[in-house]
Amino acid sequence: MSAIFLLTLRLLCTVFACLLLLRAYLKFLRAPGNDPITSFAYTTTQWAVGSVSKFIPRTPTIDWPSIFVCYLVAVIYQFFRLADGLGGRGDFFPFFFGSAVLVVYWAIELAMFAALLFCILSWVNQTSALYRTLSYLCYPFLAPIKKFIPVWKNIDFSAIVFFLVANIVLALLAPLT
Repeated sequence: MSAIFLLTLRLLCTVFACLLLLRAYLKFLRAPGNDPITSFAYTTTQWAVGSVSKFIPRTPTIDWPSIFVCYLVAVIYQFFRLADGLGGRGDFFPFFFGSAVLVVYWAIELAMFAALLFCILSWVNQTSALYRTLSYLCYPFLAPIKKFIPVWKNIDFSAIVFFLVANIVLALLAPLT
């Protein structure tokens, strides 16, 4: 397979998986449905999650169908990597474990992107609706860091610290995928 195909597949799988994980995270936070990010995540992923939700039930806080479809996307991506010779050996356990690790990898990438956008907006425009939504989304994983690193002159450095720590974790997870 060509490198362009695998690059395109990785990009599409990552974006779609991040939307699925965002949908599950918004369900976990019980985000309001009238928020533009919530409606975008639900609208773009409903075609895949809707049919799976008939077989895998949702719970009040966890959107299991979204997580399952995200795992299936990871399995499909791993299959194409394996077919191209990039995924290592084709053993059963490493293949499916690597797919689960890839879902965690995508979740951390999504959190990093949200934290980076939150950080930039905290410096530029704290009155925008996007800043308020990102504040709501990022608060659960930035709050422990904010206890140790306070806001200085209206600049929030907790997102930068999270970004650095998340990059270290991603570097450790990358060989497992």
